[in-house]
Amino acid sequence: MDSLIPYFLLDLGVVIAVVVLMFRRMAFWHPLTTYLLFHLYSFTYRLFQILGGSPLMYTGQANAEAISPEEISRAMLWADGALILFVAASWWAHLLFEAKADRPVERRVLNLNIAKAVGLLCLPLGAYFFYVVKTTGFVMSVDSAAAGYVQAMSMWPIGVLGLLIFAFGFRWHLLALTAFFLGAVALQGYHRFMLILPLLYFAALYLQSNRRRWPGVIMVVAALFIGLVFPRLKYIGSSIQYGDYENAIAMLQESFGQNKKGYGEIAATEDFLDQFAGGLSLVDTNDRKFWGSTYLAIVTLPVPRAWWPEKPGLADHLQEISTSGRRYDVEGRILTYLGEAYANFGYAGLILIPSLLGYLLTAACLWATSGPMLRLSRYLYLVFFMALIQTFRDGLLSIFVFTVVHNMPMLFTWTLHLLPGFAVKSIDRPPADPMALEEEADA
Repeated sequence: MDSLIPYFLLDLGVVIAVVVLMFRRMAFWHPLTTYLLFHLYSFTYRLFQILGGSPLMYTGQANAEAISPEEISRAMLWADGALILFVAASWWAHLLFEAKADRPVERRVLNLNIAKAVGLLCLPLGAYFFYVVKTTGFVMSVDSAAAGYVQAMSMWPIGVLGLLIFAFGFRWHLLALTAFFLGAVALQGYHRFMLILPLLYFAALYLQSNRRRWPGVIMVVAALFIGLVFPRLKYIGSSIQYGDYENAIAMLQESFGQNKKGYGEIAATEDFLDQFAGGLSLVDTNDRKFWGSTYLAIVTLPVPRAWWPEKPGLADHLQEISTSGRRYDVEGRILTYLGEAYANFGYAGLILIPSLLGYLLTAACLWATSGPMLRLSRYLYLVFFMALIQTFRDGLLSIFVFTVVHNMPMLFTWTLHLLPGFAVKSIDRPPADPMALEEEADA
């Protein structure tokens, strides 16, 4: 694997240059911060593992086509190129925003009565379905037309609590309820995103509430703890679900020790660089590009599969490009948002999509977070922010699935604020004003 050393050094150079250039403009909730974490974990760290002797995906598996070093090098070049494009577009968004920073900004003020109404409706209803899911496993049956809706409603409690804490602050009773639901989610044995994404939301909200750009020591230590446990979290949860507490404790101990028993199966699911690299080759073997059709599956998402068994799925394109040696569709592999862009538009997608995301996400971040706290735009941005890591990993549809679908209380809140007379608008101070984050007395 010595041939990959230049690519690793190039990647390090790109990452360091990005940090030096943009750190002054970044914050924990900045989209570039999330993108850098995604890049470092998915590409940089994985390449470091490969150089250290970690086998490439499918190596040694019968009837499988192992990922080659040449595929890895190609993938790394495009991953670095995408990072550069994302940063350039983000920098451009900053320049345009700063050029208009002396102008007042009109925003909708978050209506606390709407937050209370959504909370009173969605919290008890969501808690009931959360209990139903936990005790009966109802959503695990795809034969029921209501299964998807019940699963979505079971996620309402965490979304509602996120809204209420945003509106009324980190009050002890709201924190207690949040800890209860997040604790239950952490041990359910599946859907780890239901734990990680809310934690990102609450961390960003806490920092913004306290006018801090970056986490302190306590938050960093907590993040490291979660990072060590995260790869095994769903296996620990599954063991608890089946009453195998001894195995759950053993796996928790292994998360902090040197015993790597059984880790190969777990780590294989996190080899995103390998999956991206192999996915590029699979797309090349396909006779056509998808030209954005992979994104259209979101239109049919609300229709239960029980009513339409043949409805398009969110990952149908994997069935078309998979081969007998690389069964991405059966194995649940991902292409990352970059592989998805390549599948849709070829090399043009690898240029266009990172550039668009870098600009649009940064522009939204700057506009939403430059004014007082109790603004609808800031709340909406935080909800979308927490889904960014899933979006970069799984594809662009995730930004819709993990916000609108999995956080419908946010959708209800957004819709009510758009109705005439339900929310007042405020002319906020210009972003360049030193008092821009302060609430106007007459707002």
